[in-house]
Formats: sequence, C-alpha cells, structure tokens
Amino acid sequence: MRNLLLSTVAFAALAGTAFAADLPSRKEAPVYVAPTPAFSWTGFYVGADIGGAFSSTSLNNTFTGMNSHSLDTSGVMGGGYVGYNYQLNQNFVLGLEGDFQGTSASQSSSWLDPSVGVAFTERNSLDWLASINGRLGISYDRALFYAIGGAAWAGTSASLSVTAAAIPLASSSTTLTGYDIGGGVEYAFTPNWLGRVEYRYYDFGNYNMSAAAYTLTPFRLQTSVNTFRVGLAYLFNAPAPVVAKY
Repeated sequence: MRNLLLSTVAFAALAGTAFAADLPSRKEAPVYVAPTPAFSWTGFYVGADIGGAFSSTSLNNTFTGMNSHSLDTSGVMGGGYVGYNYQLNQNFVLGLEGDFQGTSASQSSSWLDPSVGVAFTERNSLDWLASINGRLGISYDRALFYAIGGAAWAGTSASLSVTAAAIPLASSSTTLTGYDIGGGVEYAFTPNWLGRVEYRYYDFGNYNMSAAAYTLTPFRLQTSVNTFRVGLAYLFNAPAPVVAKY
C-alpha cells in the first residue's frame, strides 16, 4: 500500500511538470530599438558665408620705371554658395559647387618714383569674386575634409594718377578670369545643417590698364587674392537606410 501511494504521488508530480511545460510563456518579447541611421553627404545644399579677402596687385611699366610696385588690399567678404555632393562609399565624396562673393577690399597708395621725380597715386579695389569648382573630400562620418578648385572670375578696378595735380594716367575696370584652389573642413551638426571653415587662393594673372600717353608700353597689373571664410549650409538629403539584423 505504501509503495502504491508513493508511485501515485510521483506520477502526479511528473504529469504536472509536463503540463506546465506545455503552457504558453508569459515572458514579454524584448523591445526593438532601431539602429541610428548612417550619415550621408549625398544631396544638394545651399549656404551663406562670411570672411576676409586679401588682394595683392603689382603694377609694372618699363617706360616710367615703375617696376613691380605692389599694393595690398584687404576687406570683408560675404556671399552664398550652392552645390551637390555624391558620396561614393564610406569615405570618399565628390562634389560640384558654385559661389558668389561681394567684397569691400580697397586701398590706395602714393609713392615718389626717383627715376622720373614724380609722385604717383595708385588705387585698387576688388568688388566681387565668383567661381565654379569641383570638390574632392574624405569623410569620417559627420566630418568632411575636402580640396576645392576650378575656374574663377573677379570684378576689379584700378587707377594710376599724378598725385600733385591729380592727373589721371591710366584706369581699368574689368572682369578678370583665372583659377582658384583651396581646402577646408565641413561638419554636420545635424543630418541637414553643415558648418564649414575654408581657405582659398585666387590667381588672375596679368592684365593691362589703358593709358593714352603710354599706348606702346601699357601699365600691366598682376592680381592674386587670398580668402578665409566660415559658412553655414542646409543639406537637402535623407539619412541612408539601415537594414536591421536579427
């Protein structure tokens, strides 16, 4: 009898365990947390910038003995830019950008030329800069280090006069064509807002000022510009999709 009772209790315990194993689990599934989308530089962008422009102009005329007289101008610059980026892979970004900058760079200088015993006054102003450039960048997530360069144009004016009598000798107001090259770093504060710091060098080669008295030996100027600027742009893109892995 005792053995029968123990066998019955053991059987009941085993049956209860098996029944409990067949019951559905009450444990809740873990909450899914979506991964953060990877940042993408691909897309159109438009921005504005401000900085400084530093122009250097050399004046040459062998007839008067004024060889390589230099005048440096500086001023505030500001404008806007628009472009498009295409991210090739995780690290390389190609782009095309155009910009226009107005400047207040202007300066005048007077000096005595001992070869002719006359004092002259030269005045230069750089009114605007524009360019169309290609960009090549290396990205580290939200940071982009890039090189930039292409074709550039500048609106400039220059004049030369005899200081004492204010007699104009030559003047020129023209649009110069040349090139620019530089580099910078850009950082994405959000998926759409981009800040940048950039340096660029412009070279416009040589050009002549008209001078009725010196048609055979015109005044030749050589102009280059250095610029430093900071900018803020809006990138029209969407975060790259991320495929969840289970």
